[in-house]
Amino acid sequence: MQVRAFEDEDAEAVAALSAACARGESDFVLSPLWESAGELFAEMARHGIAPQDHLLVAEPEGAAPGEVCGVVGFVRSPGAALAGLYAPIVERSQRGRGLGGELLRAALAHGGERLGIRLVTAGIGTRNHAGYALLAGFGFRPARQHFLMRLDAAGRPGGAAPPAPPPGLAFGPAGPEDAEAVLEVYAACGLPARSPEEMANAIANPLRAISVAREAAGGGRIVAFAELETHWPARVWVSFVGVAAAQRDRGVGTALLGHALADRFAAGARSALLLLSPANRTALRAYEKAGFRRHRLVDVLEKAL
Repeated sequence: MQVRAFEDEDAEAVAALSAACARGESDFVLSPLWESAGELFAEMARHGIAPQDHLLVAEPEGAAPGEVCGVVGFVRSPGAALAGLYAPIVERSQRGRGLGGELLRAALAHGGERLGIRLVTAGIGTRNHAGYALLAGFGFRPARQHFLMRLDAAGRPGGAAPPAPPPGLAFGPAGPEDAEAVLEVYAACGLPARSPEEMANAIANPLRAISVAREAAGGGRIVAFAELETHWPARVWVSFVGVAAAQRDRGVGTALLGHALADRFAAGARSALLLLSPANRTALRAYEKAGFRRHRLVDVLEKAL
C-alpha cells in the first residue's frame, strides 16, 4: 500500500469514501463530509488551499489511476498554524490492517514538517469508537462536543412558504452599504472578531448569502442577520445568526433564518447544516423551531504538533 499526495483524478473515489462514512453513525467523521468531487474542490477553493498539498491518499499496489482506498489530510486558511483534520477514512475491505494508523502517521508528519501546522482539531461521531480510539492513540485529547444539526428541504416548517417577518420588520438581502450595520449586530452578539473590511468582503462574497431584518420605519435600521455558506449549493451551511438585544425573544432570528433558507431551497439546495454547542440551549431551541434536528453528536479532539 502506498500513501501519496492527492491528485485530481482521485477526487471521485475520495468523495465516495467520504459519502459512505457520512451515512453510518459508527463510521461518522465531521470532516471530510463531501458527497461529490465538486464538493471536495469547492471546499478547498473556499479556504484558498490546494488539495494536492493538503490531502494524502492510500493507493493499493498496481492500482489504476484514481483507484484509492483511504484518505486523510487538513483544512486551514493559507499558511495558518491551526488546522482541522480530515480524519482518516478507509474503504471497508481494507479495514483492520492498520491502514488508518498509517495514514494518520503520514498526515501528522506532513502537517508538522511540510505545512507548518502546530495545532490540529478533529471531529469524530460519538459512536465512531474505532475512530476515537485511533486519534486517542496518536495523542489527541477531547476538547468539546458539538451537535451537527440538519434541516432537509422536504422537512421544513410551513413547507415551501418562507416565514413572514414579525410585525414592524422586513427581510431582504444585505448590500454593500449594510456592512457597518451588520457588523454592529454581529459584534454585539459576541461572535468571532471581524474587521469592517472582513464584513464587507463577506457580504460581497458570491459563496455567502447574508440576509437581514430591517425595521420597516425609522430609516430601516438593521436589527438581525443570518449568514449562510453556499460553496456547496446542494447543502448550505449556517454560519451565524445574530439579533440585536432589543429584538430578542420575538422569533426574529428563527423567522429570518427560515426566510434565508427558503431562498436557498428554492434555488435547488436539498438540505442545510450547522454546528452548535450542546450547552447553547437558547440557540438550540431557536434552531429547532426553524426545523433543524440533531443529526449527529460529535466529539472534538485536539493535538499539538
